[in-house]
Amino acid sequence: GDDDSSSDAAATTSAAAGEPINTAVLLFGKANDQSWNTSMADTIERVKGPLNLDVESELESVTAADGARAMRQAIEQGGAELVILHASALDQATKEVAAEHPEVCFLQAFGTGTAPKNATFYVDDATGVNYLAGMAAASQSKSGTIGVVGGVDLDEIVASVDAFETGAKAVNPDVKVLVTWVGDFEDPLKGKEAGLAQIAQGADVLYAFGDGTGLGTVEAAKEKDVPLIGAWFDQYELAPDLMITSFVSDWAPLVTDAADKIRTDGAAACGQGVWVANIENGGTLLAPFHDFEDKIPADVKTQIEEAQAAISAGTLDPVTGKTTTGTATTE
Repeated sequence: GDDDSSSDAAATTSAAAGEPINTAVLLFGKANDQSWNTSMADTIERVKGPLNLDVESELESVTAADGARAMRQAIEQGGAELVILHASALDQATKEVAAEHPEVCFLQAFGTGTAPKNATFYVDDATGVNYLAGMAAASQSKSGTIGVVGGVDLDEIVASVDAFETGAKAVNPDVKVLVTWVGDFEDPLKGKEAGLAQIAQGADVLYAFGDGTGLGTVEAAKEKDVPLIGAWFDQYELAPDLMITSFVSDWAPLVTDAADKIRTDGAAACGQGVWVANIENGGTLLAPFHDFEDKIPADVKTQIEEAQAAISAGTLDPVTGKTTTGTATTE
């Protein structure tokens, strides 16, 4: 419309006055999955006060087909100025609606191509934290076989599983890692079947890496009393006696950057291209060891700390396990 400049000016002044930012969050699964979806729902719960976000809607189980309609409703009826799309499946819908609403800021998980100037595509480079999780897992395996149950084999997730395996091998070079992709992020039954099958093949530690699907893998571990690693959120509460640690995504740094950008430059110019969560910026981290604090050998804990420092410094590639300082790798 013709009133873009005036609405931009209004946005800037209201931001300067610390006006709340009307926010909508769209999730692909359930907010309480204790995994990928909870990672964003929990972040919003923690930051909405400090960042003065007025969360007018948090929608669950939004399908790709329904995404554009849900976004338009949040903007046109709910007045959303910031729309967070925590689902790779909503990528196309976001591009469509972001073009229709240049005055609104969009955050899109795993967006593809070039982000428009009113959108940020966010991803997490979880390879570093998965390398550390692999080390912890290998330290608890007596059989030397670990099982990974994944949801969908997206490139980023495959890279994380590769890093998990590399980390496991840093602790036990002979470890065998079984990987099963069930092809669905929200199928707990398949997640459980895959976990039980891996246990039958000798796995005595499981990694539940599949959102809602992972909840089924947790059930398999509980049924057979097998320790496990959680994903996207600290999943300790799901299996307190068995959860070694979890890879955690904290989206607070992302949402904080977005709110700051809206307040300084206005929603229309809030885009940050691709925003990557990693160990360095606190977007990905390893959960506490909880009940396994005394079960993880001291030397492995030291190894994990050293690896974390090397990954942060950029001297250790978590996927290949190669160090780039010119010194020999100590495996």
